[in-house]
Amino acid sequence: MSPRQQVFMELLQTESNYVGILHTIVNMFKQPLEEMAEDDTSNGKTQALLNNTELKIIFGNLPPIYELHQRMLEELHYAQAHWSEEVSIGRLVLHYTPDMVKAYPPFVNFFENTKEMLQQCDRENPRFHAFLKICQTKPECGRQSLQELLIRPVQRLPSISLLLDDILKHTHKSNPDHAALVSALAGLREVMSHINEDKRKTEGQLQMFDIYNDIDQCPAHLVSSHRSFVARCEVVELSKELSGRGDHLVLFLFTDTMEVCKKRSKAFNSKSPTNGTGTMRIGSSKPYRHISLMPLSTVKCVVDIREAEDCHNVFALMCRSNQELKEKLYSFMITDETVDKSHFLRQLCRQMANTVCKPDADKFLACLDSHQLDIDTSDLALSTLSKVSKFAARTRIKVGRALSFNKTPSKLKRAMSSMISPFGSTSNLTPASQLAQMRLADRKS
Repeated sequence: MSPRQQVFMELLQTESNYVGILHTIVNMFKQPLEEMAEDDTSNGKTQALLNNTELKIIFGNLPPIYELHQRMLEELHYAQAHWSEEVSIGRLVLHYTPDMVKAYPPFVNFFENTKEMLQQCDRENPRFHAFLKICQTKPECGRQSLQELLIRPVQRLPSISLLLDDILKHTHKSNPDHAALVSALAGLREVMSHINEDKRKTEGQLQMFDIYNDIDQCPAHLVSSHRSFVARCEVVELSKELSGRGDHLVLFLFTDTMEVCKKRSKAFNSKSPTNGTGTMRIGSSKPYRHISLMPLSTVKCVVDIREAEDCHNVFALMCRSNQELKEKLYSFMITDETVDKSHFLRQLCRQMANTVCKPDADKFLACLDSHQLDIDTSDLALSTLSKVSKFAARTRIKVGRALSFNKTPSKLKRAMSSMISPFGSTSNLTPASQLAQMRLADRKS
């Protein structure tokens, strides 16, 4: 037996073992539990160990994987029966990569949900716990728990990739299967990359649900399949446009919008003890109150205020929607010491660029000194910001007029207005150069 065939036999054996495990999960656990639930539905009895929702969460994403690998195993057995060194293992695996892209992400991405539901049912349902223990003693389970069996699909694709890589090492470049194996390995890497990207998006969407549930009066359309969470930043408003000067706000940045909400001083972020889904208890106070949902398409420029002795962590957003004739300037001071201002602003600009399909995110960012904005620090009491953070108290930040658009010095007002003026072309200028070069007349109020 050649080294190439030896590795192929290892692939065949591990695939056979894997399909056997999937068969055990389906036939020893899934089907009997579903039959009990069906009997309850038809007879009106309560003999079922799990309800339909619990069954779907634990087993619902497994059948496509089982069916896929049953077919793949049959073809591997055929290749074994008709073995020659020219048998194309790569083409065989490559044939199933499109099905893998469809079958694996739902299972892998929601495996934590599957595991949590299984553990909860095992913990809270004595009859189901006894059922699991009885099944675990049977030879088909190999003394492994259902949770240990269910993790196998998460591990299988990396295992196949390693075996194919070994087969490739023992396949001469003149063998037609060499190129097919290279393609199959690339296909598997693409599948795993797709799973990881899908997992990242799924986690972002799950975070979005948690955020939605934590915000009182949050618009329902915040939750969307095309949207995911990016970053969070605690600030104090320095302008008066959104909630009020000195108010403690939280900015939740998503891929195409930003939720602005007010942080409540006394809130109970309790989760429901029964469902574990992140929904709030009825009657409990949510930690945030909705202020504004700001589409990133309405944010025309991000202004990074350079650090100075009396001005720290300050930035501004210049916004205008299609329904508004005048731009608005919102200004903030970051109070969360775990947030790096430049990093957060870069994240914001990147999402803005993606929203309007622009490649260069830097064009949305302007960087100015505080004296260019004529900031007056005399009319804001120290006590206002001393409550914001220890950092603010130490450095005695006193931001006065704080970029309020109505109080912005005329030279900045002219520059800002020119940046989004519908009458002038700004395609060849960056926000910084626009602020420095353009001097259009003030608009009449």
